[in-house]
Amino acid sequence: MISVEDSIPKKGDKYLMGQDIIWTQFNDVNFYVEDIDQENFYLVVLKKLFPEIKINRIFPRGGKEPVLKEARKSLRNKKKVFILDLDFDEILDKKESLNNVFYLKRYSIENYLIEKHAITEFLKEENSKIKKVDLKRFDLSDFFKECKDILRDLATNFLLIKKFELGNKYLKIEPHRDCDFRSNPCCLRPTITTPYFNSIENKLKLINPRLKYHTQLAKHRTHFNSVLKVLINIPGKYLIGILKTKLKKLFSISQMTIDSFAYRLAKNCQFQELQYLKVDILNYVK
Repeated sequence: MISVEDSIPKKGDKYLMGQDIIWTQFNDVNFYVEDIDQENFYLVVLKKLFPEIKINRIFPRGGKEPVLKEARKSLRNKKKVFILDLDFDEILDKKESLNNVFYLKRYSIENYLIEKHAITEFLKEENSKIKKVDLKRFDLSDFFKECKDILRDLATNFLLIKKFELGNKYLKIEPHRDCDFRSNPCCLRPTITTPYFNSIENKLKLINPRLKYHTQLAKHRTHFNSVLKVLINIPGKYLIGILKTKLKKLFSISQMTIDSFAYRLAKNCQFQELQYLKVDILNYVK
């Protein structure tokens, strides 16, 4: 006998559009998100946030616009809830107001994974004999300050890319290779950032010669000039990448992908900073 899973087509547009029809009977509420291939991760997060709601499958749509498109067609269906990353939408005044769309208050869901409790439990899983005094080797406040120093200029350039529609891809970094943790302050190595920043400056000049790169950089850097703004506005995957590298250096944690690391953090998160989302969604679906 063919199982429900086997009867579903392989992932593609038709699959993404049709799976909610098949799985509606297994969910009290259908949750729609952006990222494909992170279903298990989102399932962990949403089940922890909504233990009172039956959720067996979430529905990724492969981007923000496909989620919004589906949301616009489902305004009267309170069994469908759409969750969007904030990205730079608030800074750029691009948030769309729909009663069934719920924006995160930080750049992405990964920005909510950096909890002291979750990190401590993760380290205990890695080494059940770890002592409290050893756990103090990692200081969360110091970590955020390092992230501000390392990522502020990079994130500011990302914001310029989005605001002026430059078309440059975001620079991918490998923190163990590209971050200089010994410098004061910590930074990304100029060998990787200088060519990238130059390419953005040249593209900005090409699109609008009147826009001065360093003037725009200084103007938009204010969105990343405090620890709180770092936690809100810097892409979470970059923060998680640096966190993983720091824990590897301090505690020799086992080798794992960034997705596996994020998944394990999510399992241990209390998500107190997402309680607003829980309240808003429960008020909507009741």
